[in-house]
Amino acid sequence: MTVIPGLVRRAAAEAERRLREGAGLLAGLGRDLERSAELGRLLPSYIERVAILEQTVRDQDAELRALRAELDSLVAQLNDRLLPRIDERMDDTERDLAAVATSLISTGRDTAAHRTRLEAAERRIADLRTKIAQVEQRTGLWRDLQAGMARLGDDLDAMRARMPLRSADPPADAAPAPVQNITDRPA
Repeated sequence: MTVIPGLVRRAAAEAERRLREGAGLLAGLGRDLERSAELGRLLPSYIERVAILEQTVRDQDAELRALRAELDSLVAQLNDRLLPRIDERMDDTERDLAAVATSLISTGRDTAAHRTRLEAAERRIADLRTKIAQVEQRTGLWRDLQAGMARLGDDLDAMRARMPLRSADPPADAAPAPVQNITDRPA
C-alpha cells in the first residue's frame, strides 16, 4: 500500500500546481480586467483622436489631389505650349550649330591661307627693307658725291677767279702754269 500514498502525494502535488497556475491566471485576468476597464474609460478619447486624424488625412489627401490636378494641368499646358516650339528651336539650334561649324572650318582654311599670304608678305617686306637700306646707302653715297662735286665746282670757280685773264692765244714761249693742289691753296 505504499504505492497508493505515493500516488496520492503526486496527485495532490499536481492538483496544487494546477491550482496555483489557475490562481495566477485568475490574478492576471483580474489585472487585465482592471486594464480593460481603464482602457474602456480612455477608449472614447482614443476614438476621437483617431477620428480627428482620419479627417486630417482626408483633408490632406483632398489638398494633395487638388495639387496633383493643378500640376497635371500645368504640365499639359506647358507641353501644349512648349513642345512644338522646342522641336522648332532644336531644329534652329541644329542649323545654327551646323552653320557655326561650317564657318569655323572655312575660317580655319582661310586662316591657313592668310597665314601663308602673311608669311609671303613678310618675306616681301623684309626684301623691300633690305632694298630700301641699300637705296638709302646709295643715296647717301650719291649725296656725298654731289657734295664733293659741288665743292670741286666751287674750288674751280675760286681758281678761275684768282687766275688773271689771258688772251685767247697764249704766247708761244710761255710755259703753262703749274696746277696747284686744292689742299695747298691759300685760305
